Amino acid sequence: MNKLLANKVAIVTGGSSGIGRAISLALAQDGAAVTINYHQNEAAAEDTLQQVVRANGKAQLVQGDVSHVEDIQRLIERTVQSFGRLDVMVNNAGIETRTSVLDTSEQQFEQVINVNLKGAFFGTKYAAKQMIAEAQGWPDHQHLLHT
Repeated sequence: MNKLLANKVAIVTGGSSGIGRAISLALAQDGAAVTINYHQNEAAAEDTLQQVVRANGKAQLVQGDVSHVEDIQRLIERTVQSFGRLDVMVNNAGIETRTSVLDTSEQQFEQVINVNLKGAFFGTKYAAKQMIAEAQGWPDHQHLLHT
């Protein structure tokens, strides 16, 4: 059977649980090698990895906090080191506070913004840079290159 994502490589932030787990599994089942990013719950990440392996998929775990740019860069670097390229970036990681607007502190608000917005923005930025670097030499991708 020909898999749509055979020989493709994906990163899923927050890939160890919930929607991220489902995305990680679906990508792997369709042939992609997947880097499963997790922040704190290593046991859940390991369980997701084992599910991928049982389904004959290829994956790795990379711990990191997407609210830190250096962790995003490391996530992409580890993916390319392990799988040789990057084709898909799923910025799935997200958090919320369990407080009302009236009770939400500035620190809680900043944490939500840093994970949900900053993490997705810089995940996209650094994944795009990697994908553009991989596309150099492809004439139809020259319009993507910026100095």
